[in-house]
Amino acid sequence: MTYDPRQPAYRLHTLVAALDAAADEMLRAAHGTSYARFLTLVTVQALGTPTQAELAAAQEVSAPAASRMVRTLSEAGLLTAARTPGTGNRSALTLTPAGERLVADGGALLEDAFGRLLEAGGVTVDQVRAVTDPLLQVLRPETA
Repeated sequence: MTYDPRQPAYRLHTLVAALDAAADEMLRAAHGTSYARFLTLVTVQALGTPTQAELAAAQEVSAPAASRMVRTLSEAGLLTAARTPGTGNRSALTLTPAGERLVADGGALLEDAFGRLLEAGGVTVDQVRAVTDPLLQVLRPETA
């Protein structure tokens, strides 16, 4: 038996991969950063002042991968990692003003592009949410 690539799971994965690639291309062209770096900044902003371990858990990456990303973003002046007294070896992560601007400007860029894609496809935001929200509620209730 062969797998039919018209199945919903395959189609959805194909769409998400295409959206991720387009987001990466747009962010690199407009802001000189990758989508992965942008998502890390967005995650830090959403979590408030997370530790590196909390960031790794939220992004479902290893502690060493989170550490490398934090170092890269810190060196780029987008993120600070400051040790918090009394917490051992833990650092609190915060966005710098440049990181905040990148999240705001990059987010606006991506939302505008997604809006144009929806319009071109004849799909409304409500239709997207009608599909994504119930599935996210099942898979990740903490984000819904």
